[in-house]
Amino acid sequence: MALLGEPAFCVRWHVASDQGRVAHIQPSGLVTGADAATLGVSLVCEGECWRLCVEPRREVVIDAVEATLPAALGEATALYLNGYNSWTDSVERSPRDRMRNFRVPRVAIRHWVLDASGDYRFVKADERPGHQHGFTYGYLRRDGEVALVGSLGEDTGMTLIREDLPVEALLVSKEPPAVSVKASEKCCLLGLAVVRAESVNDAAARWLALCGIAAPPCSPLVGYTSWYRHYTNISEQCLLHDLEALTNCLEDYDLGSRRPTFQMDDGYTRVGDWLYPDAEKFPHGLTTVAAAARERGLMPGIWVAPFVCERESRLFSAHPDWLLRDERGELVVTGSHWSGHVALDTLNPEVRDYVACVMATLTGEWGFSLLKCDFLYAACMLPHGGMNRGQLMADAIGLLRQSAAPGTWFDLCGVPIGSALGRTEFCRIGCDVGLDWDGAAYMRGTGRERVSTKNSLANTRGRAHLDGRAFRCDPDVFFLRPDVRLTDEQRTELLEADATLGGVLFTSDDMSLWDTDQRALFSRALG
Repeated sequence: MALLGEPAFCVRWHVASDQGRVAHIQPSGLVTGADAATLGVSLVCEGECWRLCVEPRREVVIDAVEATLPAALGEATALYLNGYNSWTDSVERSPRDRMRNFRVPRVAIRHWVLDASGDYRFVKADERPGHQHGFTYGYLRRDGEVALVGSLGEDTGMTLIREDLPVEALLVSKEPPAVSVKASEKCCLLGLAVVRAESVNDAAARWLALCGIAAPPCSPLVGYTSWYRHYTNISEQCLLHDLEALTNCLEDYDLGSRRPTFQMDDGYTRVGDWLYPDAEKFPHGLTTVAAAARERGLMPGIWVAPFVCERESRLFSAHPDWLLRDERGELVVTGSHWSGHVALDTLNPEVRDYVACVMATLTGEWGFSLLKCDFLYAACMLPHGGMNRGQLMADAIGLLRQSAAPGTWFDLCGVPIGSALGRTEFCRIGCDVGLDWDGAAYMRGTGRERVSTKNSLANTRGRAHLDGRAFRCDPDVFFLRPDVRLTDEQRTELLEADATLGGVLFTSDDMSLWDTDQRALFSRALG
């Protein structure tokens, strides 16, 4: 039996003031269903690509778009379903496994806003064995055979893939248009590629090529980020020390094609107040750090979370009309970090102007060449303004890129992976590492995006097939310093995976303190 068979499609739709209708479309193109002719369905199969379109005779509302692919789940060695966010665990599993989201009380989920960064608010989880799910693409593997199914584009809506082991099928559903389809307007509702190959890398490469996706040209990075050394407790003084340590250390190595980089992370201002750095921490502004990095031959980078603001920020108080609200008028809460944070309305013209000004200032005026843009999922948490999640996320990423100075490189983080493919030089592909291996036991039930070095390393391997094809993968940092609770074997394993499977090789260690053995490990990783 083939690992994946041909897809059959279903469209649920209605016209104004009418009950819902259903059209079924067989792989042959045969369409059945009451009044299906009104919908004007066409199914085109070109090689490995399937495109389902409509051109209705009258205005219609599309309620759901689905495809069903027969799948040899019982015979497969492994099933892979890409997780929603860049932090969501994404690894090969047995088709008989199950996905468990939370194992903590609901009050803890609400208090710590654990459900914000994943798909928990809009995907009903099925935790039974054999009912796993993911987004954008997935594959089955059996011996030397791989069959991949992937969306041909997420700009018009995000694509959910569910496993149904009992019926041996993969169920694909696409976000429908958020607005009605006008009479005689041609609209592609769902595009799928079904690719068969001998390896995961070959299947991923073929699928991305069919989508017209390629990684933007860039050099791999090597260097330092301040987060796991100082967290938010940064200052001009401590960063200049770390910058000097990085410069002196890298002088001793052949970096090859890797571009040396110094990245300032969170802590220079309240989240949302990007144009107002803390004057006590940075008495000369941020240009001093960027200029010092550039003078030493390093690319200066900076962290920013452009689509959220914390409750104690100036922005939150000054611009309540910039904040995204749900249908009840409640703020869309995006997390509990800092003083708690909420989403900005990325369709508000004033918000767009502000975000554009921040991007232009960080890159054009202050001199940062790498932007690590974080918590990007906030832009698409709530469909609104006639746009669904896929459209909102594509629009938001486009706003960032068009607003930054020419030549700026981006590292996207906390972003739906499907929306980032081909749109960024670098992308985080796993959760944050921790200062130990797998966190405290009570934290292990706090969601699929939780902090965990173990899970981060698994994702580095699980999404390695995207590196150099969709973007350069950012696996997060490695540690060699002794105060991190990792064994020598775990440190080496993390470093080697980061160096071989991704395009960003960063540490948060004070590199001036590395001893001879630590420097030798780093040298071997550089190859």
